[in-house]
Amino acid sequence: MRIVVLGCGWSGVVAALRLKSVHPSADVVCLDKSFDGGLLRTEAAGGYLFDVGGSHVVFSRDSAVVEAIVSMGGRWVARERRAFVLLDGAFVPYPFENGIYVLPPEKRARYGLSLIRALMQGDRKPGNFKEWVLNTFGEEVAQDYLIPYNEKIWKRPLEEMSADWVYTPGRLPLPSLEDIVKAVAGLETIGYREQAVFRYPEGGIATQYQSALRRAEEAGVALVREEVKEVKKVGDGFLINGRLRADRVVSTLPLRDFPAILYPPPPEDVFKAAERLDYNSVAVVGVGVRARAPDQHWVYVPDKRVVFHRYSWISNYLPEPPRDRASLIAEITIPPSRDVDAEELAAEAVRGLSELGAVRERDVEVVKVWIHKYGYPVYTKTHRQDREAVEAHLRQIGITTFGRWGNWHYWNTDVIYKKAFSEVL
Repeated sequence: MRIVVLGCGWSGVVAALRLKSVHPSADVVCLDKSFDGGLLRTEAAGGYLFDVGGSHVVFSRDSAVVEAIVSMGGRWVARERRAFVLLDGAFVPYPFENGIYVLPPEKRARYGLSLIRALMQGDRKPGNFKEWVLNTFGEEVAQDYLIPYNEKIWKRPLEEMSADWVYTPGRLPLPSLEDIVKAVAGLETIGYREQAVFRYPEGGIATQYQSALRRAEEAGVALVREEVKEVKKVGDGFLINGRLRADRVVSTLPLRDFPAILYPPPPEDVFKAAERLDYNSVAVVGVGVRARAPDQHWVYVPDKRVVFHRYSWISNYLPEPPRDRASLIAEITIPPSRDVDAEELAAEAVRGLSELGAVRERDVEVVKVWIHKYGYPVYTKTHRQDREAVEAHLRQIGITTFGRWGNWHYWNTDVIYKKAFSEVL
């Protein structure tokens, strides 16, 4: 039996590892046009190290998943999270509902009351994502922080987005009454505990992907560098690119694009459902500065006057952070309809970092931009039915879809690993 995995980023490589472990005698092949790791990429520029697909760290509610990922290879370090929300000039420790203890008493009372009122109203099923934010955090926290931040990252009216994705376990931190009361009293608490200590590898986040890729090779997975241009149904199997026969196909390719490479073509309603699957691209601006980084890992920025929604001091993630220089990345989401000018984005990012006081422009030595077409799946109101329509057709002809883009879900790498190894693909 030959099983072919289409796309060999993080989702594809862990899927191939799982398939090889379940079917040790099978010929498992992983096709990818570049094997560059997708969003799990690290590059050096001018002596600075950047994670060019955005800020990624390893954490999970399931400690066994973390240990399994870390054990694949590389030197890893455990870091106590130093993340903040930058609101009106104050660095509020993340998550916000825990971190308000650093604010003046009147602001603690304002935000604490907002959160407690929301809890008192009970669990109400929201009609959209904006309603979920208001129901969960209350009017004041929503209007001052979460609504502007989410409008900035999603570039869509929040009332036009589904709230389905927030129910993914571990996707978002949720407030507890005990923590809120302590924070209002000015007492420090730790929220989102599964992320409070994260792991990160020497050499950048690419080490996570490269270690898994080596494990796949050692397990006997065949790695074939080839772009997938056509998947043809032939009898009980498939023919890929007119030459590679497969008894079974697992696709991690973007679900939106898959119908276009399928033969025979799917029904028109499947094409239309795929076209409605929405997304944002992401531009990652790497900035190398000749200065020591502050004691921070990443910072969320709801201020709409600044182009990026988050910046991260990647050099602070490393096992041995440099003392006299620092690398950071700023992340900017881009809707599909918008044209991208990389130089303009770079200039806006540096200007914004300077205005926030994160960097001094005279210390900047390197600026580089990486743009990824698929950065974030967007949960539109029709997301679930559109995704299910495409998946159902592929399942009907014998193709399994998997991963952030294969299933069009906003999943972290730990969720993908757990699903690969807890669900028989």
